[in-house]
Amino acid sequence: MKTTEIYQTLEDRQNYEEVEQHGPYFCSVTYPNGILKKGSKQPWLGNGYYFWDTRICDAHWWGNNVYNRNGYIICHTTYDQHSPLLYDLVGNVDQFDEFIKCADLIKEKRNLSRVSFPVVLKYLKKTGNFNFSAIRVWPHPDYLNKTSVSFPDNKLFLGKAEKIQICFFDKQLLINPYKIVYRKNSAAEQTI
Repeated sequence: MKTTEIYQTLEDRQNYEEVEQHGPYFCSVTYPNGILKKGSKQPWLGNGYYFWDTRICDAHWWGNNVYNRNGYIICHTTYDQHSPLLYDLVGNVDQFDEFIKCADLIKEKRNLSRVSFPVVLKYLKKTGNFNFSAIRVWPHPDYLNKTSVSFPDNKLFLGKAEKIQICFFDKQLLINPYKIVYRKNSAAEQTI
């Protein structure tokens, strides 16, 4: 077992007691009754509880980029990173390769040059062999941040894995209580 810190960023609605009692919060394009939410985007890892892995700075990045107008809160809990119920595209090369093979199969069958992440994940889930409670991914942009650690001849550098995200499809891997660890007020609430 490896207990790992995770963080969920939420819009600050000043309902702190409710958040700690009822969190974490589920991301979906529909309400529990099936009605489509207005203005929602499809969650890219599917419906679930979205968290940032290990680094609270990634949760702050999301809050500043998505919730900056109204302010945001960051909540904390932990999970078992070594659970066999985690589909880990960051730390398990076999699972990563399986995902890429599945993507290649879809591209070939549909004659596509590229395929989106949600399409591949949905396909894996439909095959019946996807018995996982969470998925862990590293969605990096076209450029890759590197560290100042180089390999011989300075031709290669150690890459920096940033903004690792986890989507829990249910709560069974979550270990500790869900607690607010940070609040950032909106600009309108700040005093000078």
